[in-house]
Amino acid sequence: MGKTNFKLSLLAGALVMAMQPSVQAQEQHNCTKDEKCNDYLVVTGDVMREPVNVVSDPKKPRLPLPAFEGSGFLKTIPGFSVTRKGGMGGDPSFRGMGGSRLAIVDDGQHVYGACGGRMDPPTNYIYPESYDEITVIKGPQTVKYGPVGSAGTVLFEKNRHRFTERGIIGRASITGGSFDRKDSIIEFVAGNADYYVDFDMDSSSSDHYKDGNDNPVQSSYDRDNIKVALGWTPSENTVIEFAMGQSEGEAEYADRLNKARQIDNESYTLLVQHDFDSELLKNVDFQVYSNENDHIMDQFDRGVNMGMDVMRSTSGGHFWLGLTPMMNWDLTLGVDHMQSDHQGRGINMMQDKGLDDLLRKPFMKNMEYANWGLFVESVYHLDHSKVFAGMRYDNWDTDLYVGQKGNRADDVFSGYARYEYRDGFSQYYAGVGHAERVPDYWEIMKTSASNPMQKSFDLEPEETNQLDIGWIYDNGLVFSSSLFYGKLDNYILVDSTGPMTVARNIDATLYGGEASIDYDVNEHFSAQVTLSYTLGDNDTDNVDLGQVSPLESKFSLNYQKDAWAAGLLWRVVDSQHRVTIGHGNIVGQDLAESSGFGTVAINASWNYDDHLRLILGVENLFDIAYAEHISKAAGGNDLPGSEPMFQVNESGRNFWAKLTYEF
Repeated sequence: MGKTNFKLSLLAGALVMAMQPSVQAQEQHNCTKDEKCNDYLVVTGDVMREPVNVVSDPKKPRLPLPAFEGSGFLKTIPGFSVTRKGGMGGDPSFRGMGGSRLAIVDDGQHVYGACGGRMDPPTNYIYPESYDEITVIKGPQTVKYGPVGSAGTVLFEKNRHRFTERGIIGRASITGGSFDRKDSIIEFVAGNADYYVDFDMDSSSSDHYKDGNDNPVQSSYDRDNIKVALGWTPSENTVIEFAMGQSEGEAEYADRLNKARQIDNESYTLLVQHDFDSELLKNVDFQVYSNENDHIMDQFDRGVNMGMDVMRSTSGGHFWLGLTPMMNWDLTLGVDHMQSDHQGRGINMMQDKGLDDLLRKPFMKNMEYANWGLFVESVYHLDHSKVFAGMRYDNWDTDLYVGQKGNRADDVFSGYARYEYRDGFSQYYAGVGHAERVPDYWEIMKTSASNPMQKSFDLEPEETNQLDIGWIYDNGLVFSSSLFYGKLDNYILVDSTGPMTVARNIDATLYGGEASIDYDVNEHFSAQVTLSYTLGDNDTDNVDLGQVSPLESKFSLNYQKDAWAAGLLWRVVDSQHRVTIGHGNIVGQDLAESSGFGTVAINASWNYDDHLRLILGVENLFDIAYAEHISKAAGGNDLPGSEPMFQVNESGRNFWAKLTYEF
């Protein structure tokens, strides 16, 4: 689908849906009597309100500027940082751990980027507002969702639907901002007692932004997404859904000369869910999926004869069986499978020329792997407490077709146990988790530390052993805290201090946590304060662990009365002196010590009625020039009029407006 036609269709669809009368329909997940179905609060951050879980509603109005990709959304959650490369392709990191240490699950699918330089991390393909719920599970405290995320697991989830009568519900929104930012989305669910269709289409684009020094930063992007799910509800207990998705994009980055001419994705899923009317059998969940990323990067527009086309194909599925062996014991048994292969093609600079020659070249396979996983996860309910536990076994078979070539087989084990106790208005928890992770594609493709002629195919699996504890208090004032201490054996470090970038195993320690206070001052004003801090040690080399973000705090004040609401967010980030130049991960390495900074964002919203809402906002109100500590080097920022910068700076003052219509 061409981009111009896509945007015209999106605009036309939004107008048509805006003129439709509102029809009441019932979904599978309804608001309870204690919830507001139309909550107009301006959200300035999502914090933990239940042990190890942060649950967010991405459709709520929020500050800062609503994110057009998953990494920007996660940045609003305490503990997360994002590596800035340009306007698109940000790589999220949680508690100093990014890349494959953070499991990103896209409505049941595992989607991996294709680019060897991380132009397209998994969150690149996710438009947060099109999802119904986003959940962050901190640390290795689940074994259910495929290969375990040692840092944590992020679930981007869509609801399944059930209508009692024929109807349609949905929403449309448009966003405009500085630097020619344009976002639009139309989504609706229509159906009857037997069938439904869930449709969403979104588009986002921006020109190059300017930093606080009025310096142009190469950061333009253009991205379109469309998803359609067809559901069949043959009974009250059964949902069968087939879904298709397509994503098209292009982008330029400030940290490299290569342009992402194409960042495309296609996906297909089949889901079957059934609830049993049985004392023992609770439910069954079966899903299969397939997705493919096709990414072209080149410098043809710069007059440089250099280009590559890489492709990542991933397929898999899971089968989960929910059991209730005893009245107070819930058990989930599961098996899952995933197979992924990476291939690429590039031009011969002496014989080929331009994009047409690149597209005529054959693809050559680089690496492929297959994973089988078995797990059991349980919850035991006591009078005032719960005991969670899980165990998982993974079998990996990996083939390398470049470098020294070869095959490796890995058997890894993960597990956790957590105790939660509720006493009045307080919840306490303590958990231990163990996660084993095999080296990913990007780590293997680095140079071997023992042989500069080979790939890092001999890396040992990484092992994380972590303690998580926390306290949540909720009685008018909500206070939540989570602390962790992790020992990582065979941590996979990416080291660029020598003549070649190598990947090698070390032992490391990470510790820190997050805390927050939410307080309703009165019926109109509420305030929130969050704090996050992680420290990391490279125990093998006796230096600081690379790519760990500094101490960060956020202060927000919200106001709401009748149809009006407003919010202010003050973000303060400390300087970072705990660095080791050249040490890091697959996303980037430490460049230097960094200075602290503070930014202010404000917004205001007005609800015309229960359907129409307008939000106005300003980011970086005082036009501060700053860069995140884990930002990439600005080696590709050569726009006309641009002054040299060491790192990729964040955007300067940014005005935006968003109009939303719900029906």
